[in-house]
Amino acid sequence: MPQDSVDEKDLALINALQVTPRASWAQLGRALELDPVTVARRWERLSDTGLAWVTCVLGPALHNEFCMAYVEIECAPAQLDDVATALSAEHPVRYVHHITGPYGLLVTIALRTPAEMSAYLRHTVGRLPGVRAYRAEMRTVGYSEPSRWRLRSLEPSQQRALESADTRPATAGAVRVDGTDQELYQLLHEDGRMPYSLLADRAGISEPTARRRVKRLLANRLLRLRCEMAQSISGWPYTAVFWASVPPEHLDPTARALAALPDVRLCCGLAGQRNLMLMAWLRSLGDLPRLEAAISERSRHLTVVNRAATRIRCNRLTESSRGSL
Repeated sequence: MPQDSVDEKDLALINALQVTPRASWAQLGRALELDPVTVARRWERLSDTGLAWVTCVLGPALHNEFCMAYVEIECAPAQLDDVATALSAEHPVRYVHHITGPYGLLVTIALRTPAEMSAYLRHTVGRLPGVRAYRAEMRTVGYSEPSRWRLRSLEPSQQRALESADTRPATAGAVRVDGTDQELYQLLHEDGRMPYSLLADRAGISEPTARRRVKRLLANRLLRLRCEMAQSISGWPYTAVFWASVPPEHLDPTARALAALPDVRLCCGLAGQRNLMLMAWLRSLGDLPRLEAAISERSRHLTVVNRAATRIRCNRLTESSRGSL
């Protein structure tokens, strides 16, 4: 099999790891009806070739601890790639998308406070050679994020078996984090399936301590593991972005209804007149009108203001959630 191709068993494995990213090879093998050694070998190939990977991002409990902006950037045509490359290397930048329309780039930026965001936009983004103008909108509420998007390669029985294996209990209350937790986050960000023995060795703690701390961080939603994949092998090779306007009193129910659409990977509220943004993966650009119709059918209060097709520029080393606990 060519190194950049996958089969149905590979896709089922990725789907399984989307459901439970740290499942053991034995658990995965039982659900997929494969030998655990075969499962491990397949994952090693997918991971080594950059076709799929498990990483760690900040969890929902910390989403209000930082400020996120979606920034459309107009560039001089000959310098668009240079601007995209420069932004991809910036620490606060999480995603860089090439998009259709007058703004050639859509960039996601995360910083601690609105003041830091304002300064960064003025002094860094606005001063990059080739940047003609930019338009920034702050995220207010996140309704769905890419980690919730799933392939549809598993049978319902397989899905249920994996969900029952992921028995991590939810907990409540304030949780204090320290330098060891920060180190574990960075290690899991590097490899979300890093064995507890290796996590312990690299963090300078015992294996039981590493296991207990990771489970506590996940249970308290301070961290979230997610399995990512190259869009080119997903079966949904195209990305669409929609900006919409919804009366404030209807925003929450509308956004929750749209976040449930299977093609939607991101749904969030924004602070501007365009107060709702959706990103979706599509099987073809011809599906864009169909999806827009489905969006409109979900809410008679919604007006699509703008739409764009995109291709993502960032790779697995630059796209994931950066920062600290």
